[in-house]
Amino acid sequence: MNTQNLFDLDELLNIEQLYSTEGIFYKPFFEFESKFASLQRYFLLNLKASRQFILESKTSSIITKAKENSSELNDIHFEITSSDIEYFDNFIFSAMLTQMFSLFESFLLEVIESARIEMNSDGAIPKENIPLANRYIKWLTTVAGCEISIPSQTWATFDVLREIRNRFVHGHIGQVPIQMKSKFTEIKLKANSISLTENEGYVYIGFKTIADAVKQVELGFLGRFS
Repeated sequence: MNTQNLFDLDELLNIEQLYSTEGIFYKPFFEFESKFASLQRYFLLNLKASRQFILESKTSSIITKAKENSSELNDIHFEITSSDIEYFDNFIFSAMLTQMFSLFESFLLEVIESARIEMNSDGAIPKENIPLANRYIKWLTTVAGCEISIPSQTWATFDVLREIRNRFVHGHIGQVPIQMKSKFTEIKLKANSISLTENEGYVYIGFKTIADAVKQVELGFLGRFS
């Protein structure tokens, strides 16, 4: 695979910076800014590389068939190409959504540790039957006293993105939960409105939603401890 054109500095500099710190140094926020930007670049790289690979695979398949090689080789090549066309996108988009949530959850834990240091406290995080991110932010608001305002629509978007991630991983099983249908539609329309494919839209909206949530956490933390 020709990788000479995978790095394009101008293209990287034009990536929308979705999160930047307020400039007051607390390690979790500065590290998140760096990791989050890197994850955006990683997504771009994987998308570009996979599409280049698929294009080359299709071209190779046509050439192989035209050379009238053995039917067995043609069949093997066709199977490789068709499988990758079907599954590569799912691998990339499910991995990105998973990485996003993992990064967000790890960030929140680091913020909690910073709050514990500021408070000289080791208050435990209660175990509840809610997503980890919800538990962590609940701790920051109720125990640490941070004023963090995350709209209910943001939590609804997180729920839908988790559902989408699971569908990428496990296949499109069952119907969309009725309480999520309107949010599914909203996300699809948003993707179309910014000229992205549906799957690209899921990832972009994931990045944007998490960036907005992190900003609210930062403002709440700084309001409490800075």
